[in-house]
Amino acid sequence: MSTADTRQGLHVENLEVAYNGVPAVRGISFEVNAGEAIGLIGPNGAGKSSTLLAIMGATPRSGLVTVHGNDISGLAPEKVVRTGLALVPEGRHVFTELSVMDNLRLGAVARRDKSSYKEALEHVLDLFPILRDFGHRHAGLLSGGQQQQLAIGRALMSDPDILMLDEPSLGLSPTAVDTVFEALDVVRKAGKAVLIVEQRAEFTIAFSDRTYVLHDGVITLSLKPEDAENVEVLTEAYFG
Repeated sequence: MSTADTRQGLHVENLEVAYNGVPAVRGISFEVNAGEAIGLIGPNGAGKSSTLLAIMGATPRSGLVTVHGNDISGLAPEKVVRTGLALVPEGRHVFTELSVMDNLRLGAVARRDKSSYKEALEHVLDLFPILRDFGHRHAGLLSGGQQQQLAIGRALMSDPDILMLDEPSLGLSPTAVDTVFEALDVVRKAGKAVLIVEQRAEFTIAFSDRTYVLHDGVITLSLKPEDAENVEVLTEAYFG
């Protein structure tokens, strides 16, 4: 591997994914640099989740994926995490029988800097105070919004430079959605790169520095925050 360039975050070039020979992602390219939030939107089946799974090494792919300029091709997901990349999957997938604190401890297993564990934990608990309040409660007893906060907190405990999230607002109340995105804004302003797959197009476009529209595995549009209230642009984004 080459010497890491911490100014560069995630770089994806000509990414392709197929399932049983059927293309799901067709040669897309984009990058997410430090301090940026990038959105991926599009209709169901457009290839958004497949893109995240392919980047994490969780599904076969072709094309180039680099983190800090280093090629991560062929790495298993647990090794990808150690390069500074973390994924919050759709549906949260917290360990429901474990306590909130134990979930957070598990997230720290892949930390590159073990000495900063306590500092990282305090940061997560400050970011999501409900996790401090319910630290000894089983994660399965949390509401959907609280579980999403836990899933994001657990990912942050791995010390990522790049945080990817798949449908972070799915099934959440408007208040919970606001809490999650306010926290993601803090994460972005702290210099981390954020990549968000979302169904809430207008919300995502307004939040993100750039938003890419996927259709049939191809990027068809690149949108800026000022496009969020443009009904014509949003219609084109989803219906072509």
